[in-house]
Amino acid sequence: MYVNWPGWPDSRTAIIAEVGLNHGGNIETAWEMIQSAHLNGADFVKLQTFVLEDFYHPSLPSYTSMKSMQLSVESQRVLFKKADASGIKLMTTPFDPASVDIADDFTPPAYKIASMDNDNIPLIQYIAEKGRPVIVSCGMADIGEIQTIANTMENVGNNKLVLLHCTSDYPAKPQDLNLSMINYLKNIFDCSVGLSDHSIGLTSSYIAASLGVTVIEKHFTTDKLLAKKYPDADNDISINPEELKSLREFCDIATIMLGEAPRRFTEGEIAGRKGVRRGIYARRDIKNGERLTLENTVFLRPVKGIKAGSWKDIFGKEIVRNISRLQPIFFSDLGL
Repeated sequence: MYVNWPGWPDSRTAIIAEVGLNHGGNIETAWEMIQSAHLNGADFVKLQTFVLEDFYHPSLPSYTSMKSMQLSVESQRVLFKKADASGIKLMTTPFDPASVDIADDFTPPAYKIASMDNDNIPLIQYIAEKGRPVIVSCGMADIGEIQTIANTMENVGNNKLVLLHCTSDYPAKPQDLNLSMINYLKNIFDCSVGLSDHSIGLTSSYIAASLGVTVIEKHFTTDKLLAKKYPDADNDISINPEELKSLREFCDIATIMLGEAPRRFTEGEIAGRKGVRRGIYARRDIKNGERLTLENTVFLRPVKGIKAGSWKDIFGKEIVRNISRLQPIFFSDLGL
């Protein structure tokens, strides 16, 4: 199910390139990644916004590393302005209410809520009240918790919810992806559904695109070797520009191939309904007054009189004139 929200693609799977902290706190690297993601097919590029003191306990081993990779508010403001001037749709994951307020000044096209916060209902409600689309990763969440998210959105009058099926392992193994959850979520919740893909490679994203998801989120980097420099970021499990381009191409062709339901016949099929399908013909000479049966008729290409699909309408009925062998049978031959 695609969406018609302002600034969103309304007829194809959207791709979110999650830069996250792959930039290591370097604004030049961040801008390079943002530009590259846009040029290689991302509909949205995503950062992370947080006040570290409201996010991480200082006793955590990665606290210092997170502090070093944090973009300042001013740096993010610069990036959002440059992105807007360049026609790039930049969004973010805010991890605390103060960061929501900071990010809202940047007028992002949507907010993303990470799996770690999908049970943080006060934060979800605060974000939902901003009125922007809210994309929620469902990693580690059971159906009851996901229902609570949907209820929270509904209670504040925000109907712009996208649920992303997600396996919160880095990387996620093929046997743990459970992509059947995509259709399961579609059947349960009245909202758009997508995939936040933490697996290596593109196969799972290809499958999701083939299921017609609204959004695919994938971690993105311009250089996977940055994992050595920033081990607490996600460069090692991210896709590079070439892979992102391949994903964009696949999503677009998948959208075309999925088409619509109920479908419209192609011009070739419309012509084929006469030229390829069969009509009902006389297998032998049939005399006036005989009843039509399978024994005295034959289904042949092309359709000239009555189509084969209408056999129930004429079998058992008497003809009102003689019909020669291999002549098409018309409704007028039955006095109809």
